[in-house]
This record gives sequence, structure tokens and C-alpha cells, in this order.
Amino acid sequence: MIGKNPTLIGHVDSVNGGVVTVCLLDHMPTLVMVAGQSYRIGQIGAFVRIPLGYTQLYAVCTLVGAAAAPQKDPLEPNHGHRWISVTLFGESVGDSFERCVSQYPTIQDEVHIVTPDDVKIIYGSTLQDKAITVGHIAASSGIEGRLDLAKLVARHSAIVGSTGAGKSNFVAVLLEALATQGLKASRVLVIDPHGEYASSIGKYGYTFRVNPDISKGEKPLHVPFWALPFDELRDIAFGEMQPASDSAIRDEIKERKKSTALTLTPKPPETAITSDSPISFNIRKLWFDFDDFERQTFNQNQGRDLCTPTTIGDSEKLISNIYPKPALGSSAPFANPTPRRLMKQLELLKSRLQDTRFNFLFNPGPDYTPDVAGKTLKDLDTLVQTWIGHDKPITVLDVSGMPSEILSTVVGTMLRIVYDMLFWAADLSVGGRKQPLLIVLEEAHIFLPEGKDSPAHRTVTKIAKEGRKYGAGLCIVTQRPTEVESTVLSQCGTIIALRVTNPRDRERVASTMPDDLGALAGMLPSLRTGEGLVIGEAMPIPSRIQFYRANNKPIGGDPDVLAAWMAVRPDGSDYKKALENWRRQSIFNTGETNNG
Repeated sequence: MIGKNPTLIGHVDSVNGGVVTVCLLDHMPTLVMVAGQSYRIGQIGAFVRIPLGYTQLYAVCTLVGAAAAPQKDPLEPNHGHRWISVTLFGESVGDSFERCVSQYPTIQDEVHIVTPDDVKIIYGSTLQDKAITVGHIAASSGIEGRLDLAKLVARHSAIVGSTGAGKSNFVAVLLEALATQGLKASRVLVIDPHGEYASSIGKYGYTFRVNPDISKGEKPLHVPFWALPFDELRDIAFGEMQPASDSAIRDEIKERKKSTALTLTPKPPETAITSDSPISFNIRKLWFDFDDFERQTFNQNQGRDLCTPTTIGDSEKLISNIYPKPALGSSAPFANPTPRRLMKQLELLKSRLQDTRFNFLFNPGPDYTPDVAGKTLKDLDTLVQTWIGHDKPITVLDVSGMPSEILSTVVGTMLRIVYDMLFWAADLSVGGRKQPLLIVLEEAHIFLPEGKDSPAHRTVTKIAKEGRKYGAGLCIVTQRPTEVESTVLSQCGTIIALRVTNPRDRERVASTMPDDLGALAGMLPSLRTGEGLVIGEAMPIPSRIQFYRANNKPIGGDPDVLAAWMAVRPDGSDYKKALENWRRQSIFNTGETNNG
């Protein structure tokens, strides 16, 4: 029989660290009524309370089971020894709740249902005014679902969920909350590989993309090639080469950066300048000079008496100097006796410079494209200020228009530029310590593949490990957590898991959940669309939250199939427009073929 206290459901049977096994009362029904409200006993994710004197311990149910017992009366159901396993997550004294456990229960301690008054203590005293509201607690619609802002940003977070589970909607809700809940100096940088979020940020931010729609207020996305470290620039512009050729190009780029540095104010120390330094140089002139060296012929043997070009080239137009062709045997003109054998690499560089898809990189607008002397009108400080130093809280860098073969390299470079600027800003007013930055990385499995190396992988991993010290927070969003680098996932102090149906993905999510709460991953396949399980530092108690609907829906949502198929069938004339967009590499009619 149920005892005099209607909330009592059982007693502690065993304690293993923070995991407690509870033996339910004999003949305890699965549905009980307390103060006019019904409660289901043994629901995964439900809270229980264990009183210890003035202290109340709180735990969440993660497992339910029963052991067989002899049946005394054949007419009664055989309940056997029924038990639940719960994981401790906090305690309260009076009306003050804390995410800690200062003492543990012992055998036969009472275990009670958590009532609405207990829920108010748990949620009412944890976050207060330092939180943002993103939904409501699924089990109690009258209580807001609030995330601790400081922990969400500084301790990193991961948002996971299968396709259609509501990830994009939640990210849009999160961005809305950060932009509208009184955070005047907030700044968020979103890496958007599918062009979803321009429609959802509205007046709260700016979108930068290749081939922007100027009529919608979008801005051109430029990533100056000279800001790339040498290894990344080499991979994009030159491809594979022999060590001697690699050294020749590396040394030449270093010398040209040193030459440009003489025009900077203040001048950086010469000893600090390397081929990786973010200093401009003219890459067309570099191509021309190396190409010219390969083509040179001489009137005398051993490279003496250079021939006069029959056609004078132009570095800006990528036209080579043409020399008399070398003769056969021992007659003039003679070929260059010490060629670097770079013609294949120089042809690749020329094709990249002529390819309009790479204009955002090699022709980054009039402000960041170097002149013949290697100088630019504006420097990286202006670029970073344009990205994250404007008057709006949100910046979306839409990288959907970039060639897929260099996407990881370019994204890694953009993040490195921003992170290095925050690092060297130190305690300046725009540094991360004074104005933290949250980086939201959509489709993280593209940039952080498990067991592989890439510029984005290296930069994001560095931010995950060190960003907290410099005010750079990371939020990774993925539908395939199994494919994401485990080192980065392990650094995420908060896991926001929407519906996950793939068993391997659930295992990865369970392994990253803190505080022995991995068993809650069993709930993930049954979550509703737009509902998520929040575990970790941003939500001191593991909570099932129904997230709000975003006011401005990201375009990545499901199409309305029924309405679309019931409409009048189109006549097909737009296929011609689609082909034009394909060739122009833009879905917007900007009147141009590139953003340079």
C-alpha cells in the first residue's frame, strides 16, 4: 500500500557514485494522483526527490526494470521487485537549488515524486537574470526553458539531431534570443554552408556571401588570398610540388611580404615576417615572374645573354612574355639551364586566377586586392571589423557559393583570421575578454571529419581547446555526430540533442553526455519535432524542452509538399532561368558574373 505521504514511491536500494537504484513500493500503481494531479511512475527523464534532513537531493530517472518474484495470489498481477535507476544532479536547501551533491543517500532513504513546487525550486533559482529563454519545459508548459548564457558561450555547446528534427529552427530561435533579450553588445558569427539563415536573422544582422543580393542588404564576402598561411595557399593555388620548388615559392612570397611591410605603419619587425604573415602581395606579379623565368631563352649557353621577348606580357592580364623557342642541339637560342619545372603548378595558378568562382579569394574587391607593388587600400582590421565589429549582433558568413574543393580551407582561414584578431586584441575593448564572440558552425561534420586533417579542423579544434581563455565560444551543429571529431565534441560543456534516430549517432551523443546521464540518450528517437534534451552546464538540470518556433523560418525547413503539389503545374519556362543561375553560380540576378 502507498504510505501516508502520497508522494512517496520507494526507497533507496543501492548507491554507486551518482547513480542510485530505487526499489518501488509493493503494489505501487503506475499512475498516482497527488493534489489533483496525475503522475506516471518510472518515466524516463522524470525527476525524483530524496530528502536528507534539511537537504533535498534531486535525480533524473534513466532506467526502469523489474525482477521476478514468487506469485502469492494467482488472481493478482505479479509485480515482482520493481525498480528504477536515477542519476543525481543537484540539491536544495530551502528554496535555494545548486548543481552539486554534497552528500549521498543511504539504504532505505525515502524517494518521492517531484511536485510542481519542487520544479519551481529547481528552475526558479538556477538561472535568474543571466539566462536566455528558448522554449518551455516539456513536462511543465508554465515554466520557461532558459539557458545560462555565460556557460553556453564560454564552455562551448553542440546541437545534434537527425534531418527534420528542428535543428535549424532551434538555431534561429537561439539567434533571435541573443539578438532581442537585452544583450546590447552581443556578437555572433554563423558559418552557414547551405544559405539557410539569411532569411531568419532579419534586421538583427548582416549576411555576407559570394554573389550577394544587394537589394536584400546582403554584402559581398571577401577572403583575401594573402591572409592564408602558405601551406593553405599552396594547396589551393599551386597544388603538389617538389620540396625545392616549394621552398622557392615560399621564400619568394616571404620576400615580397617583407617588401610590402616596409610601407605599413607601424612597420612590423623584419624577423617576425614569414610566408604565413597576413601581409599583402601581388599574386599575379608572382605568377608572371615565375612563369617568365621558366620561359626564358638565351643567346649564349649557360644562361648568358637573355633573349629579347618577341611578345611583351602583362602580369595583370595574365599574359606571358614570349621568347624565341630554344633550338635543338648546340645552336642558339638556348633554354634556361636552371628551370624550376613549375609550369604545371603555374598553369593551375593561372586557371584559379581566371576562374570567376575564385574571385572572392584572388580578386577580393578594390579594397583588398593588392596593386602591382603589393599594397592594398584596406587591411585585415577593416575586414574583421566589417564582419564582427558592426552595429548588429549577428553576422552570417554564407559560404554556399564557394567551390566545395576549397570550402574547408577557406572556412578555416576565416575563423583563423577572426580568432587571431581576438587573441591579439587581448584586453582591448574589442577583444574577446571584453566582448565575447560566439561562433556557430553549421554542418560541422563537413569541417570536422573524424580522424582527418584540414585547416578548418585545426582552427576549430584550437578554438574548442583554448577559446574560453580568449572569449571565443563555439557552438557546433550537426546531423551526424558520429562523423564529427570526438576531441571537439568532448570539449562541449552543453549538449542540446533533438531527435536522433541512427543508433551509432545516439551512441556518440550518449558518450559525450556529462554526469553519467548517457542513458538518457534512449529518449532521443521518441522526441517530437522541435523538442530537445538539454544536458550540461548551460542547463544545470537535464531538461526536456519544447523550443519556440522561430519568427523568421530558415529556408532549410521542409517544403509544404501537399500545398505545392496541389498548386497549378508550372509550364517549365523557369528551367532556362535555372540554367542561367547555374552558369552564373548565383541564384540572384545581380547583373554581374562575380563579386569582384
